Amino acid sequence: MLYTVDILDMMKEKLGSDYKAARILDVHPNRINHLRHKGGTLTDPQALKAAEFLGFPPEAIILSMAAERSLKSPAFDLLRSLAEDHTPKILAAASVLAVAILANFDNLSKIPLT
Repeated sequence: MLYTVDILDMMKEKLGSDYKAARILDVHPNRINHLRHKGGTLTDPQALKAAEFLGFPPEAIILSMAAERSLKSPAFDLLRSLAEDHTPKILAAASVLAVAILANFDNLSKIPLT
């Protein structure tokens, strides 16, 4: 399953900026900032544009957004499972790795580099 921030990160990595991602998604750059810092999900039309740009199966992105929108719903586990079934495995692994790295960022920053 991919979360909105994962999708935005991949777009930013390919394009070089959130501004360019906003142009692809046909939204104001403030919308990208809001999604990153205050939460929320891509709309279905935005998710389809992201899927096309990233070369992902559209059903993987749509199911991921539906699951993310239902985080506090009893349907979350079902939607997450469906999204994972349709998400290319390499992307799912990268998403899990990124979450693990971010979750341990405070610990990583305490490791001396010299």
